[in-house]
Formats: sequence, structure tokens, C-alpha cells
Amino acid sequence: MIPNGIVTFLFTDIEGSTRLAQQFPLTLPHALEKHNSILNEAIASHNGFVFDIIGDAFCSAFENADDAVKAAVKMQNDLASEKWIDAVIKIRIGIHSGPAEWSGSGYMGYITLARAQRVMSAAYGEQIIVSDDADALIKKKIKASNLPLTNERGEVISFRDLGERRLKDMIQSLKLYQVVSHGLREDFPPLKTLDARPNNLPVQLTSFIGREKEMSDVKHLLSGTRLLSLIGPGGTGKTRIALQTAAESIDDYENGVWFVELASLTDPSHLPELIMKSIGIKEQQNKTSEETLCDHLKDKEILILLDNCEHLIDPSARISEILLQYSPGLKIIVTSRESLRIDGEQTHSVLPLAFPDPKDNSSPEQLSQYESVRLFIERALAVDQRFRVNNDNAPALAQICFHLDGIPLAIELAAARISVLSPEKINERLSDRFRLLTGGKRTALPRQQTLKALIDWSYDLLSEKEKIFWQRLSVFSGGWTLEAAEEICSDDDLSADDILDLMNELTGKSIIIYAEAKDRYSMLETMRRYGDEKLNNSGEQEKIRTDHLNYFLKTAETARTELFGPKAKEWLDKFESEHSNLRAALTWSLEKKLFEQGAGLVCALDDYWEARGYGLECGVWLEKFMSNPGSLSPDILARSNRVAGLIEKYKGNSIRSNEFFESSLKIYRELGDIVAASGVLNSLGVSAYNRGEYNTAEKYLEESLQLSRETGSKKVTSTAINSIGLIALVRLEFDKAKKYFEETVETAKSIGDEFLTGVGLNNLAVVQTFLGDYEEAEKLYYEVLKINKDLGNKIGIARTLSNLGNIIYLRNDLDKAESILNESLALSKEIGQMARILDALSNLGQVALSKGEIDTARSLFTESLNLQKELPDFDMLISGLNGMSAVKLYEGKPGTAARMIGAIQLTFESSGASMETSDRLIFEKTLIEIKKLLGEEKTHAEITKGRELSLEDAVEMALSED
Repeated sequence: MIPNGIVTFLFTDIEGSTRLAQQFPLTLPHALEKHNSILNEAIASHNGFVFDIIGDAFCSAFENADDAVKAAVKMQNDLASEKWIDAVIKIRIGIHSGPAEWSGSGYMGYITLARAQRVMSAAYGEQIIVSDDADALIKKKIKASNLPLTNERGEVISFRDLGERRLKDMIQSLKLYQVVSHGLREDFPPLKTLDARPNNLPVQLTSFIGREKEMSDVKHLLSGTRLLSLIGPGGTGKTRIALQTAAESIDDYENGVWFVELASLTDPSHLPELIMKSIGIKEQQNKTSEETLCDHLKDKEILILLDNCEHLIDPSARISEILLQYSPGLKIIVTSRESLRIDGEQTHSVLPLAFPDPKDNSSPEQLSQYESVRLFIERALAVDQRFRVNNDNAPALAQICFHLDGIPLAIELAAARISVLSPEKINERLSDRFRLLTGGKRTALPRQQTLKALIDWSYDLLSEKEKIFWQRLSVFSGGWTLEAAEEICSDDDLSADDILDLMNELTGKSIIIYAEAKDRYSMLETMRRYGDEKLNNSGEQEKIRTDHLNYFLKTAETARTELFGPKAKEWLDKFESEHSNLRAALTWSLEKKLFEQGAGLVCALDDYWEARGYGLECGVWLEKFMSNPGSLSPDILARSNRVAGLIEKYKGNSIRSNEFFESSLKIYRELGDIVAASGVLNSLGVSAYNRGEYNTAEKYLEESLQLSRETGSKKVTSTAINSIGLIALVRLEFDKAKKYFEETVETAKSIGDEFLTGVGLNNLAVVQTFLGDYEEAEKLYYEVLKINKDLGNKIGIARTLSNLGNIIYLRNDLDKAESILNESLALSKEIGQMARILDALSNLGQVALSKGEIDTARSLFTESLNLQKELPDFDMLISGLNGMSAVKLYEGKPGTAARMIGAIQLTFESSGASMETSDRLIFEKTLIEIKKLLGEEKTHAEITKGRELSLEDAVEMALSED
């Protein structure tokens, strides 16, 4: 049984493991095997549970503290009596008891675990150290039983009092005991605790959570420099990291580590005196404070921590440079929002804690792996021991840490509210975070008692221009480029020439963040919200937000023709990075009833919305703007109707999309816009094609081709030619279809249109499939897949995966086909593209039929047909019916299957179309099997009955259980 509640932890570590690895690389692995065997046996034989092994360090848990001590004694005795070849292994052991609960993947109870680790790290090889908490449990049991604690040989185990000691976790002192028993070494040097060296490091009331990798990086940087500056925005934990680094490095400084708090210092001339006071240096007559400092430190091995230097950045830089020049054994750690900018300085940016993405829907166990979540849990437990993370509150907890950017101070302030608010309620109130996140420790610095006060501190230190710039930058959502900031944020007060310098200043002061790889700037959401409040109070919010809207409208209009050219991917990626800004601009246009600009922005980006899988979102925005058609100019109204038609097609509603296309075409003809009219005619033709109305489709497409040729638009012309090729294909005019598609590809390549190139190649692959050249078809589909992946064209990827899965199915690699089709289905459902969903479902149903998985096939075809009841797609409807006819045959209903065959036959005869290859193969096989069971005469009779059915009746028959 895994221990829970009050748990005793036993942690071990091999002394000098790095040295052993270097000296005995060949024999150490064998020695480690013996070590592991001894420890595992000792723990298991005393009811212990090994829950983690980190390198060669064991982490184990016990329900009873006395069992842990007995296991520790056995470990040391067995290791001491082992006959080692050359690599002699000695371990240090720490034992500590406290509250902890097993979560399924690890223990929750970070303070207890951290203290157990620190108790162990204070010991030496062959030593066992026990905390006062564990000792108290053991003494209680000894008193209750009236029997001494003994090892397995019956020898008494006792405890030597080592006194109150400050562990390197820096929280309150803890009394420690050394385990004494026969066979154990008794004499050791002083414990490796904080009190072994002089220092004034302040006691911390809470444990240090996470940042294991960052702490390792910081200590490594400190080992190679004499001046290390930890920089970052307020509340990210710079001071705590600096203190913990100093505590863990204290053994390296014979003359100690010294903490100098500068936040309350207002007169820079007193800085040397404050450093002297913190170290305990007395003034000397006839010497300045600087001279006294230099004289005292010149021969010392010492570490000084200068905390919160941002308001005294110049004097801090000056005194640091002087002291480092005169004191070769001195090292300095500085915490500030910006660097000192002096020779020899090494900087490290302290970033917020790692936080989850709420969209991942992580389980409580997965959430607990994030440092920000662990911090929230520990601080919440400090105010309410009943707090637990569960499936109900996990989404809210993920949202809290996400929206607070993983900022430690903000998370601690939020967790402090857990005594009066649930995580769900805390999350709801984060829109007003500066009012919610108050009530920090009364003993903390004033600026650390509320989130707003913390950011006020940074804001008040800025110049007026920097303050204005911060406010204006808050208009951006999800980051920005230098060019966008120069255009939107400049005016008579801030010239465009000022922007770059201001950007550098705010980056250096940790207000904004520059990502070189993306060449973009961003701001933590909390900092952005603060700037937004300032902008709202400045009186210029409306101007800046409208400028923001107009900037992105102009950018989108510029990109309209580029989205199909050689720079298509570049523009698609640009708008992907600006997606949050687009949403912010559209929200503002709705709020201020700027419908013309808002609808124009949506329509200018219609190809982006569709390619990157945001078609449904595009439709939501457009519906809001089109609810006010009187506010739209004729051109924007025509464009809006065309895009609305594309969205309805995206959703699978061919009839509704047709209505929008007709409205758009009417307006464009009235405006005399031939190019736009040609494009809409192509959309009408494709819509009719999807409904199986091939003659109507041909009429629209021929007119589209005629108009496009009159205008000389290669783009529209090649699109129309491709669509006409589809008509030839369904009529089995393969040579003509191939000619059309090859012309499409040739023209698309000549104008650098990767999208249309992919479409043409895809259709050439379909031709090869009809002709039975599956190998060539597969080769073409892989070429198309690469094009779509390079573009990030999610619809194209989903379509190509479905087609590729189908061709691999035809090549009889069923497992591979199923895997690819499932990938297509998942992506199609993610982006909400109905045609792709139906395509993948039908193809997966065919694979299931071939594998003999009839229940799975029925489920897939049923899902497909149910989706098409209100939004029919001719090809997919026929594919679903065809598949269900085979299912009915397998279910022992050949008569029903024959009637469905009849309905399918009549549909194809009426439309003049032809079946897709995979559908045709299933159709022919099903018909052969029906004739075997019913005979020619009865099969003919049932098919004749089926030819009297409408498609709707055939679908109902397919879905019926009878």
C-alpha cells in the first residue's frame, strides 16, 4: 500500500558520484548494480515504497518513521560490509516526515519533499540525518510500546541531537539528529547547512518551488563570472532565485554570503553604507564608505546579493564596478528589471514559471507537472488544507496559470483567495485581476502586496514617452512587429523615429519581450492589461484602437493578391502570427459599429481563414457584420455574400451557399466587376457540381471561363479550367480531363500559385486512379501533401490525406490506409470542414469492410449519412449508400441491399456521372454477391423496386434497423 497522509520520506545520494564516474568508468556500473540491489532490498524489507530514482539517488516513502530509520541503518551496514572492487560507494541519507498525498504519478506535498531533500543534502557519506518531525514520530512509538528502537540484529538505535540548523531551503530552522547504531560511523565534519558560513540570508516563510533546470543554469553562470545580473519583470521570482542560488553556493565562500535589499533606499549616496551595514562592517575614520568597503573586501572570498536595483541602476553599476576591481575574491549577484551594463557582466533573464495550455485539457496529474500549477497548489494548501485538484477544477486551474502568464507573485496572490473562492470563481474574476489579486503578506514590501502595486513600481520609474508607448502597445494582442508599432503608436507626441529607441528601452527594462527567431515583440498578458487600463484612462483609446483596425485592414487588402502567389506561405504565416490582433481589431469594429471596415477585413482574409482551418470562425464574424447590410457598401456587400457562400460550402450547406453566391453575382454584375463576377460564377459551378447537377455546373463554369479570358486573369481562368476538368472527369472523358488539369498546373506554376498547383496535381492523381495507375496516383498525392504542408493549408492536408489513404487502401495496405484516414478525419473535425469529414468517414468505412469489421463499417457509414441528411453532398451521399448496401448484405439482407443498388444506379444514369474507383469496386462486388444469394431474376426485381426510390428514401432505408 502506498503511504498517504503523514508520510516519512527517505532520500539517498551517492557521495562523490561524479568523481567515481571519472576514476572508475569500467567498474562503476557493476558497483551501482550492487548499490541498487542493497537499497531496494532494504526499503522493501521494511515496508518502504521507491517512488522515484533520479540518476543514482533513491526517493522512497514509508508509512512508519521507525521503518525508514531501520531501512537506512540496514543500507549503511550492508554497503559498509560489501567487498567493493575499487569504486567504493558511500551514501548520505536524509529522513523527514510530513503531509503528502500520492496523486497516481507522484507525491503532492512539495514542502515535505523539499525538506526531505534538504535534510539529506546536509549530510555526508555514511551519515544518516533525521529531522525533528521524524524523530518525534519515532519517540512517540517508542513511548507507546515501551521498547527501544533496534536494528535487525537487535542492537539499539539512538539519535544524537545536532541542534537547530538552517537548511539551504531557507525556511525556518529545523532540529536535526544523527542516527547512531552499532557498525555506523559516528564522527563527521559540521553539517552542510547555512549556519556553517557567515550570512544574513533572510528566513523564507514558504518553500522554493520548481525551477530545477533554471537553478542549475544560474549556478553554472555564477561559476564562470564575477557579476551575474538576474533580470526580468516584477513578480517573476528574481529575488527568490538569487537567494536560493546564494544559499546553495554558500560552501564556496569562506567569508559568507550577504543580502543587500535596496528597495527601500531612496538616496543613492547611502548605497555604500547600506552594503556595509548588511555585511556588518563598521565605519573607519578618515576613510569614505567606498574606501572602507574596498579595504574590507580586498582579500575576502565573499558573495554579495544586491536586490532590486532598478531604481538605483546607475549607482548600483558604479559601486559594483569599483568593488569588483578592488576585490578579486568577490562575486556579486544583482536582481533588477534591467542589466547594469558594465564590463564583465553576465545576464540571465528570469522568465515566468512554465504554465499549461488550457486547450490541452490536461488531467490533474498532468497539470501537476507544471511549475506554476505546483506553486498554486502549495500556496493554496497553506490557506486551506482541504484543497485538492480534481477533474472538475482542473480546467479552471489551467486557465488561472495561463492567464496569469506563470508569474509567481500573481499566482501566489490568486492562491491566497482559495479560502473564499473556488478556482472556477477565481478564474472568472481574472478579467479584473488588479482588483482581485491583493492581500499579499503584510510583512512584504508594499509593492509586493498587490499585483497592481508591483507593476506601478515599474511604471513609475519610466520616462513620460516610455509610459505613453507602453499604453499604446497594449492595443496589440499576441505580439507585434516593429513596423506595426511604428505605424500605429506614432503621432506628434511619439515620432516614428522614437519607436525603435523606445522599443529597445522597454525591452531592456523587461516590460516587453523580443523573440529574435520570430522577429516579433510581445508583452506578458498581465503587463498588457495594465497598459490597457492606462490607455483607457488616457483619452486616446478610440484613436489607437481604430488605427490598429485600419492598419490590419490595409495589410489584409495588400495581401489579397499575394495569398496565391510565390509569397503565399509568408503571408499565411504572417496572418497566423497576427491572429489574435485580427480578432481584437474585429471585436473593436463591432463595438464601434465600424461594419464596413470589419466586413472588409474578414473578406480580405477569406483565403487565410479557409486555408488555416478557421472557416467556422470566419463565418461567425461575417454573420455579425452582415446583420447590418445597410451599413455596407455594394462592393463589400458583394464580397461578403461571396465569402458567406464559401463558408456555407465549408460547412456542407450547398443550397444555402448557392443563395449567397447568387446574391453576390447580382451585385457584381450591377457594379460591372467582370473579374469578381467570373470568380463567383466558378463558385456557383463548383457548388452545382457538388450537388450532382453537372449540366448546370457546366453552364456556370463555361461563362466563368469566358469572362476570365476577357479580363486576362490567369488566376481565374486556370481555376475555371480546373473546374471544367472535373465535369469531364465524372463523364469519364479522361483525356480531356487530364488536359484541363495539366493546363491548370502549368498556369498555376507560371504565376507561382502553390494552392492551385496542389489542386491541379490532386485532380491529375484522381485521373490516374480511374485509369488504375495507383502507383502514379500515390506519387502525385505525396507531392500534393508536401505542397499543402509547406503552406500550412489544413484543408488541403486533410483532403490529400483522405485521397492518399484511399489509394493506399486500393493498393491493399489496409492498416496504413486506416492510420492515414484517421489522421485526415481528426484534422477535418478539428477545422470543421464537412466535405473532408464525410470523405474520411466513407473511406474509413470502405477499409473496415475490407477488413471484415462490419460493425465498425456500419457505424462509420451511418455517421456519414446522418451528417448528410440536411446538408447533402452528392459524391459522399452515394459513397455512404454504397457502403451501407454492402453492410446490409453482410447482415443477411440481400433484398434491401439490392434496392439500394437500384437507387444508386438510377441516380448515376440520371446525372450522367460516374462512380469513384473505390465505390465502383464495392458496388460491383456487392452486386455479384447479391446475385449469388437471390439469383438473377429476384435480384433484377429488387433492383427495379429500388429504382422507384428517391435518394432520401434510400438513405432512410440504409439507416433503418428493419
